[in-house]
Amino acid sequence: MMRIFTKTFTEPHTQQRSLAHHRWIARANPDVRIPQVVHIHPTAIDFEHLDGHHGTPDDLLTLADLLGHQHTTAHTHDLHAAHLNTPHTSADHTSHDHTNNDVTIADFADSRRERLHRLLATGTVPAPLLTPGAIDGWLEQAATMPAAFYKDANPRNFLITDTTVAVIDFDSLTLAPFGYDLAKIIVTIAMTAGPLPEDTIRRTVAAYNRHPEQRGLPGCSWREFAAWCEFHHILTTPHHGTNGYRYSWHAIRPAWTTDILRNSDKESAP
Repeated sequence: MMRIFTKTFTEPHTQQRSLAHHRWIARANPDVRIPQVVHIHPTAIDFEHLDGHHGTPDDLLTLADLLGHQHTTAHTHDLHAAHLNTPHTSADHTSHDHTNNDVTIADFADSRRERLHRLLATGTVPAPLLTPGAIDGWLEQAATMPAAFYKDANPRNFLITDTTVAVIDFDSLTLAPFGYDLAKIIVTIAMTAGPLPEDTIRRTVAAYNRHPEQRGLPGCSWREFAAWCEFHHILTTPHHGTNGYRYSWHAIRPAWTTDILRNSDKESAP
């Protein structure tokens, strides 16, 4: 008998959104392991139960390789037609019962701009490297970048075994630049486990970038990576002290990220 994990939701629309995200991930990344949907309740979903451990610093290269593959595959098959700062509707051509299973993926800027500005205005974000004006500049620049996606790549949203990596939790899905979700997994693993060696970060970014670069896509530059880490620092600050986040990014970020964001002509990490 299949074991199940039941995810409950406060509202029916959040359950329906999670189902839509699950459906899109299954189409966009058919070779990536995700739990099957076993049964749908009004405000809950029974998923196939999967075993494994959550992400750790030792898993970063594996997770970066998976994310690079996911983002490049999704861009190639669907998101090449998306514009990052405009919601993207993905048509489902696999349905045989004429059910409309199209999925609209939220844009990058509108889902973040207000939260980033509001959090900075509170004065509670420790030592941010980006001003509100700099954030707006990055959001405008993102509009010109190739589209990938964000699915909240924190260490709890992966289950890792000796043979596979499963992607779980489908509550969050938006468009995002290449490297944005990579920065999320690096920031949140560091916030959980402590400072990461610079060589580990360098090799993790390289493992990710080899996938888009093999398709002639630009991947994620070091300056972009540093900026996306700061986005996640700001957005994750309210969760410091919960969910296993014992460290604040401002205290453990590599020193070169400060330098690279303050020197616009600098594009490579030391």
